[in-house]
Amino acid sequence: MMIEALYEIGKILPKVDFLEEFIENVGSKYKQVFKIIIDITNLDDIRYCGIGYEELDSSKKMKYFYKTGSSRGVDKTPTSKITDIHKTLNIKVKPVFSKFLEKNKRDLSDEDKDFLNKMQKMIDDNIEDIKNELIEFARNRDLLKSNNQLKEPSIVTFIFKKDDKDYYVGDMEVFRKPFQNNENSAYSSFYKKYNIESKSNDKYCYVCRRIADEVWGFVNTYNFYTVDKESYVAGGFNQGLAWRNYPVCPDCAKILERAKTYADKNLVFKFCGFNYYIIPQLVLSDDKLSKKILTKLEKYKSFSLEEGKASLIERVEEAIIRDLAKENNNVNFNFIFFEKSKKAFKILLFLQEIAPSRLKFLIEAKDKVDKKERKYEIFKELKTEKDTITFDFSFNFIRNFFSNNKTDGKFDKYFLSILNNIFINKKIYIQFLLERFMDKISIEFLNDNWIDPLVLQSYKILLYLEQIKILERRRGNMKNYGNDFEDFFQEHPLLDDETKRALFLEGVLAKKLLNIQYQERKAKPFKSRLNGLKIDEKVAKRLLPEMVNKLEEYEKNYYVELEKAIGEYLLKSDFSNYSVDELSYYFTLGLILADYFKVENENKN
Repeated sequence: MMIEALYEIGKILPKVDFLEEFIENVGSKYKQVFKIIIDITNLDDIRYCGIGYEELDSSKKMKYFYKTGSSRGVDKTPTSKITDIHKTLNIKVKPVFSKFLEKNKRDLSDEDKDFLNKMQKMIDDNIEDIKNELIEFARNRDLLKSNNQLKEPSIVTFIFKKDDKDYYVGDMEVFRKPFQNNENSAYSSFYKKYNIESKSNDKYCYVCRRIADEVWGFVNTYNFYTVDKESYVAGGFNQGLAWRNYPVCPDCAKILERAKTYADKNLVFKFCGFNYYIIPQLVLSDDKLSKKILTKLEKYKSFSLEEGKASLIERVEEAIIRDLAKENNNVNFNFIFFEKSKKAFKILLFLQEIAPSRLKFLIEAKDKVDKKERKYEIFKELKTEKDTITFDFSFNFIRNFFSNNKTDGKFDKYFLSILNNIFINKKIYIQFLLERFMDKISIEFLNDNWIDPLVLQSYKILLYLEQIKILERRRGNMKNYGNDFEDFFQEHPLLDDETKRALFLEGVLAKKLLNIQYQERKAKPFKSRLNGLKIDEKVAKRLLPEMVNKLEEYEKNYYVELEKAIGEYLLKSDFSNYSVDELSYYFTLGLILADYFKVENENKN
């Protein structure tokens, strides 16, 4: 479906000059241009003149004239991406003119061929000097990471000097001519690979669904379709028949390339550290509506690129979803999370045909959870010396627990799985979440770090999933015990049985005791009795009498009603239904919300 959606986008994009469309932007992460300067004033005495440098200028796309080639060979033009100087110069730069001549000799004049042969000889004679001078040039400007590795992704290209004028690769007719003269041959990689040609005549095109004069077999808009393995080729390992697998006519191949270029520039966004495409897909073809939606996405892309702080980018991403949710269901949206390398395009998650009504539901649920009026304002802002922490629901809350780093571990696939379930309305088990929540929270607790923001974020996640009705959990049916805590529990229906409430209130009492100890001794020795927040039935039943005894020792047991409520709930609790992570979580939630439960004598003291 992604290909069909791209095709519809490509059809409404304005056609541009073929070369403008064919030649690639090197990419936004490439900031530096190293220039191999060649004097061609006297063609009988072509000379290497040294290394030049400039910051990459995206407006010079047609001057740099970059077109990628094989990852293990030369590019299609004499401009290449470079990080490893030795490797790039040996593999891509040194043979570039002979390979260019070899591939394009049918479209070159004798004069062009002579020029390219002379250029190749000049490179062969000077390649070691070019390497050494490029390394020295980069080292002197602190652009070198190691002996031959550049600090930043860069490109290396040629500058041709003639009569005191400088010409880029794209200014030279010899390099433009082969592509201008034969548009189809410029797309030869779509029908010629592995020294094999795969095309056929008067066959059905998969994309436009018409009989085409010619179809090609190696059209690979994104590198998830390959024919380098036997299992990928219909009818066996005859790569020449690859067109049977995925036949695409030349016109559709070019439309898809146009759409891909557009999507890479305008429809790629960031979400919780992932790159993803938003590809709109109309239920019924409507060019006017398509253009309107694409214009809207272009605007957000432009705005997101201007924002520097992650928090602001996050707001842009939320704004995109809010705006898309306003569309009617004549259009669906494909969200494609991906990783891209030279060799492959890997789809990490494909959220297919998500309707605006679903986006609207998810956004409205967020607003309900964030804006709900509560007697106990547990999600009020927390101010620190450096920042103000807010608790309006964000997918970054989930990412904080399911991150991908050396400290926490690699949880990308779990995060994407949760994201998938949220968008397609699939259940998420609370035990799965609480296990990860408590892993992270308990580590922070044992390291004496502040756990309040983490616990509040985790609780907001649960409330949001409950609001959108995908939280699979054990549900209780509580009677009203008539104690001082019922109004709190009525506001928090996740605490809907005696076991959860007993553990929650034990956490509240534990925090009261720790506060008193700190007032008395500037230390919290009872913290060691909390078992690193690993609370099972044995620990839960041990803690209540221990805490009461300690409070009596300090002569500050102001919490008789609280202790009575814990006792009542414990008597009716059934621990057999709960994992240690679940019990620990409810205890921890009480621990950090204890300040919302004040008693009169406590306030006076």
